[in-house]
Amino acid sequence: MKVLIAEDDASVRHLLKKTLLRAGYDVVEAADGRAALKCLLSADGPRLALLDWLMPELDGLSVCREIRSCAKHPYVYMIFLTSKSSKEDVAAGLAAGADDYLTKPYNPQELKARLRAGERILKLEDTLIHDALHDPLTHLPNRSFFLDRLSLCVSRGKRHADYKFAVLFVDIDRFRVVNDSLGNAAGDQLLTQVAERLGGSIRQGISTSRAIAACATERQQRGGGILARLGGDKFTVLLEDIQNAADGIRVAERIQRNIQSPFLIDGQEVFITASTGIALSSTGYSAAENMLGDAFAAMNRAKALGKARYEICDPVMHAAAVDRLRLETDLRGALERDEFRVCYQPIVSLGDGRITGFEALVRWQRPEFGLVMPSGFIPVTEDTGLILEMGNWVLGEACRQLCVWNRQFPSDRSFTVAVNVSARQFVQPDLVDRIAQILYESGTEPFNLRLEITESMTIGDEERVARILAELKVLGVRLCMDDFGTGYSSLSYLRRFSLDVLKIDRSFVSDMVSNTESCEIVKTILRLGRNLGIEVVAEGVETAEQVSLLQSLGCEYAQGYYFSEPIDESGVAQTLSLLGASDYTLPNGLPIQSVSLSVK
Repeated sequence: MKVLIAEDDASVRHLLKKTLLRAGYDVVEAADGRAALKCLLSADGPRLALLDWLMPELDGLSVCREIRSCAKHPYVYMIFLTSKSSKEDVAAGLAAGADDYLTKPYNPQELKARLRAGERILKLEDTLIHDALHDPLTHLPNRSFFLDRLSLCVSRGKRHADYKFAVLFVDIDRFRVVNDSLGNAAGDQLLTQVAERLGGSIRQGISTSRAIAACATERQQRGGGILARLGGDKFTVLLEDIQNAADGIRVAERIQRNIQSPFLIDGQEVFITASTGIALSSTGYSAAENMLGDAFAAMNRAKALGKARYEICDPVMHAAAVDRLRLETDLRGALERDEFRVCYQPIVSLGDGRITGFEALVRWQRPEFGLVMPSGFIPVTEDTGLILEMGNWVLGEACRQLCVWNRQFPSDRSFTVAVNVSARQFVQPDLVDRIAQILYESGTEPFNLRLEITESMTIGDEERVARILAELKVLGVRLCMDDFGTGYSSLSYLRRFSLDVLKIDRSFVSDMVSNTESCEIVKTILRLGRNLGIEVVAEGVETAEQVSLLQSLGCEYAQGYYFSEPIDESGVAQTLSLLGASDYTLPNGLPIQSVSLSVK
């Protein structure tokens, strides 16, 4: 290890140097404090230092304080070697930041012992720093290390317009399948082997993850690539000082080829693929986190487009990522700011024209953007988990409003309200208790509430789904299968889950007049409902021809823009008041005419 001797007395320096060279140290000398400080602050400066107190230019105390003020500089172990021996002097030296204190004349054996102690402390310091910046499984740099290096590149890119770099975000496709089928130990083996192959994809000759970590600093100096593991099956690559986008693409293509070869895990061949997102510095970044986020967005796009491929984050994708971030931020405070609105679309009896109930539909009155439809924000609330709080609020608001209408407009049959339950809500362990509490607090009769689920929500753990639906049935609420007929329909679901209502998807209703296949599907669903004693509602009814055809096929209930757009609570109250009859039927005439709504 290299040791600095900072001593203005040449004879003392000579003796110290002779002693340390015999002990195996590499020695550098400084005759004054200014030279000592410059030496310690240099890129390859010594980590051990012997400092005299009284030196020209800058004394030992000042050197010590200057070194300790450089927080990001590698730790230097400093020992005062001086003739100043009073207790006050020792205390002052240690207070300035020295690690040890020896007085002259010194004992050579004691000096060497104290230097060895300093070496042990420095090695421990380096180990702690390494562990804090590296992944324990693959020994690759971790997220903190990666972002620190990327920040340096971003700063350099701001200063030099011709400096180009790229970030690749690599995610293993379907890694969870390996973990679930072969176990976590096998998953760890796979990740270690993946790290090795990714390293080989970046630069020839680097074949192990340990070598990648050990060579990170060297590559940082000469250019090349730095591989890091962010956690789980997610890896990132920083390519420095590249010529153009083609350099990043070539690495991504090598990753695809190398990953696709079989892995040998406990004697078993495992095949995987990877999705990669590429962000280029030419887009212009002011923060490392933003560039990493764009690479992540590009990776997600690669997954959405079929996996086992790479995608480049272009300006359009970057703008989309910025919009998405703002959308998430705005959504997080929307409920507290009372920006959500619940609208209601009437559900009509096709037999007598009576309004039997309503479907509750949420809207977002977003500042600066106006009224936003569910497709513009529901997917984001699902991804972020905000759907739980918002969904509970919608359910409570709909139940409360239903009670108001049933008291204000009494009839021989009370109105019902249908509320959509998202997949994230459905897996809440206390879902049934929450619904029971909302019913109790709002005063809503359970049989007046219809919970709408989609067919896709029933795929997977059928035992759990059946148990939850059975508990809801015991509670007294009615269960409705929304968008029936698309994608996953199975007769076994109808039998096992004891559904009360089927809603024919609007895609079949809109085409049934002109498309024979759609009409046959509608007929089949209606026949199925009659045979099983399940109520059927046609969604998306928009024309008189659709109404007439549904009536001829025996469909009992419908909803859609032909009757009414979704309207707010005051609009519903005004509509029911205008109808002016105890059964709240639509105006007479065939086909059934739409409700005249003056409030939207």
